[in-house]
Amino acid sequence: MLGFADLPARIDALAAEQDQLGVVLLDAFGWAFVQRHADHPFLKGLEIEPMRSQFPSTTTAHLTTLYSGLPVTEHGLYEWRCFEPVVGDVIRPLRFAYADRDEPLTIAPAELFPWPSRCAGATVLQPAQIADTPYGSAAFAGATIIPFETIEEGAARLGALPGLTFLYWDAIDATGHREGPSSQAFVDASLRALDALATVKTPLLVTADHGQLDVHTTDHLDLFWPEVTRHLTRPPAGSARDLFLHVDDPDTVVRELQARLEHRAEVRLAHELFEQLGPRLRDRLADVCVLPAPGRMVGLTSAPSPERRFKGHHGGLTPEESETWIGIQA
Repeated sequence: MLGFADLPARIDALAAEQDQLGVVLLDAFGWAFVQRHADHPFLKGLEIEPMRSQFPSTTTAHLTTLYSGLPVTEHGLYEWRCFEPVVGDVIRPLRFAYADRDEPLTIAPAELFPWPSRCAGATVLQPAQIADTPYGSAAFAGATIIPFETIEEGAARLGALPGLTFLYWDAIDATGHREGPSSQAFVDASLRALDALATVKTPLLVTADHGQLDVHTTDHLDLFWPEVTRHLTRPPAGSARDLFLHVDDPDTVVRELQARLEHRAEVRLAHELFEQLGPRLRDRLADVCVLPAPGRMVGLTSAPSPERRFKGHHGGLTPEESETWIGIQA
């Protein structure tokens, strides 16, 4: 099956054949939702094939692959929260801030995203609230950045622009986190995006970084095993569907947490979850990963997170989270 890491090469091939190509990433509109809305006229008009997300099934990993051309195993920015050696702390790369506070990083954006941007010479359409960010200043270096307020506005611009254009839309993902992917609000957000894209008649490549699944329960690791906090060497990385722990004794932490969590989660040595580890991922990757069962999240009472309020989430290996797709409109 095609993997998301193969997507940059596919974009290059299509762009070489077309004078105009729009690349659309609908955050969290994974394969399950393509199947849910299979009768929508826009989707029926696409040549669609399933695709596998990278692990973790998270936006940071996939946007960085899209904009750098590198798989997560090479670029190393693997989750919403991850350790950054240049900073010496766990950070939120897309927010360009520390993981546990809204203090901005003092490094240059190019130290976080040091590669030539694949968007150079292209146009980038971004939701207005995230169109001008430090991460974007490096990821979109050399591109023309145009903010837009609604998906209808973004789609209208997409169809009118020559050359290669990237459009990112985050409202489906945000709605899923807030209301859950089984909610009517999520359905409405999905249909609104599909309806808007149906107005574009020029060549398109449409994809998603991951899916989402409904969540309802949070298991706090330090309530199951209070001693876990003594083993932590840094704040937690990852997210509530794939919590990564930097610890001093990985084998002990895996054994003790798994014994207590039982069916609630799978606890693994983090490196086992990747086929290979490039130097950048190796330098950033935590030691242990906790993967909750479907419907569940994990966290630490010592590290409060707004994720506890989420009704939908992603990051793990379930089909709902990790199966995505690519669709072509010639």
